[in-house]
Amino acid sequence: MFKRCSLNKKVDWSWPLCVAAAVPLCSFALAQANEVYSNDNVFVHEESFEFNGYWRAGFNTASPFTGRELVDGAGGNSFSNFFRRLTQEAPDTQTSPRLKTSRHARDPNYLKFQMSKTFQSDVKFTFGMDTREATTHESALVLKSPSDTENSAIPNVNNFRIRDLYVQLPTKSDMRIWAGSRQLEFEDLRLFEAGNPFDTKALGFGIETDRTFFSVGYSKSKREGVIEGLSEEDTLARKTTPVLVETKDASLLFRREIPLESNYSVVPMVKVIIRGAAPADATTDGKRKAIRGSQEFLVGTVMARNNPETGGFGNTTMGLNLRPPDYSEESLRGDNSGYDAIYFIQDSSIFNFIGWSLITGFSVEQTVFKNDQTLYRVQTDGAIVSLGETTRKQRTVALGAQPVLYVTKAFHLALDVSYSFRDNKTSKTQSNALLVTPIMRYALNENVLGSPQVYTSFTYGKYDLDFKKQLDGSFRNTLGTVQSGIELWF
Repeated sequence: MFKRCSLNKKVDWSWPLCVAAAVPLCSFALAQANEVYSNDNVFVHEESFEFNGYWRAGFNTASPFTGRELVDGAGGNSFSNFFRRLTQEAPDTQTSPRLKTSRHARDPNYLKFQMSKTFQSDVKFTFGMDTREATTHESALVLKSPSDTENSAIPNVNNFRIRDLYVQLPTKSDMRIWAGSRQLEFEDLRLFEAGNPFDTKALGFGIETDRTFFSVGYSKSKREGVIEGLSEEDTLARKTTPVLVETKDASLLFRREIPLESNYSVVPMVKVIIRGAAPADATTDGKRKAIRGSQEFLVGTVMARNNPETGGFGNTTMGLNLRPPDYSEESLRGDNSGYDAIYFIQDSSIFNFIGWSLITGFSVEQTVFKNDQTLYRVQTDGAIVSLGETTRKQRTVALGAQPVLYVTKAFHLALDVSYSFRDNKTSKTQSNALLVTPIMRYALNENVLGSPQVYTSFTYGKYDLDFKKQLDGSFRNTLGTVQSGIELWF
């Protein structure tokens, strides 16, 4: 079910059916060692060492073409000032909270690697690190009351963290037992640099075969708590100020691959999260109220397909997520039972043709809230306000496509276009986004990802809210950024 890269094997850069977000085309999963016999005709395993990873490095700058500084002529429009504005660090990025957008809106610097050692006893030890926080879809909450002009870009974290540290033990059958800390990532939306809703980071144990995976683990997550006092945003609707509180959670994950006809498979998945409680705690601003324990459930399936003739592939993930209702004050105290229901479907595909390729992706999430949510509307002057309306439904859609033209085997041109929107806005930071990114790259391989590669791209973002910070400190509904760097899998 998983592919691997090994020092004693030729690396296969074709896309597997199961890949991790922002990682090489070979996922970080282990396979059995080679089987040999000793001089005494005793069955043993050959020792081996594997090392693989992914690295990108570059810079992401604000473009002078959208900054008011260039229009007003502040500082002069000489070539030196033009170059200085082009190469200075961007005050904002193209990211939008909780929206899937172009992968060129990402942090241009990221490193991930994994090492594994297999002993003659067939015991395997795995260690891996990366340079950003874990992908925790279930705990990636957004505060509900930022100011109108607050920079809403999600901050990038580039500190090293231990991603994998676990041991894998053999059994007399094809079953393997593992224990330790493990980052579990499944079929992703590569075009949007987005993971799978079933991705899990846990400290625990599990069993796996070539087609079945089961794990039980413990993890920490951030949840929104409330402090007694008046909210700066809306004293009538919510007399609280949100804060993030760390809780200790438990998770259970089950996955089973069922092969169908040639080159097709179905993978049912179930995930259960039991969130820990947090007692009331005194703070400098008041007293944080206690947070109750809760449960979250995800059930779904992945439909995977592969075309060995062209090298194309695709996967579709669909399912249902039941989570505690809107993390409201009443829900956190335990006065509000029930669940919000999120129906989701996402697809990632790649098509290869003579001289060019195409990557596509889409994601649709339909949320049915248990409680009424404040509805915000965008005015003609770009302001977003509440007119006293409420809603219990929200649809989030992301569409994207990127054709890649192979001008030569090494020189590629691409155009990435993505559009993401919500039909009902339940927060002042929920902006729709249209991103257009022409890309130029020099690569050592003629494939859709072209790794290793040197690239340069320019992204123009158009939003329906004035929340993108410009070079002069103002906020507008457009932003241009330039991305350049290298990207490789090893």
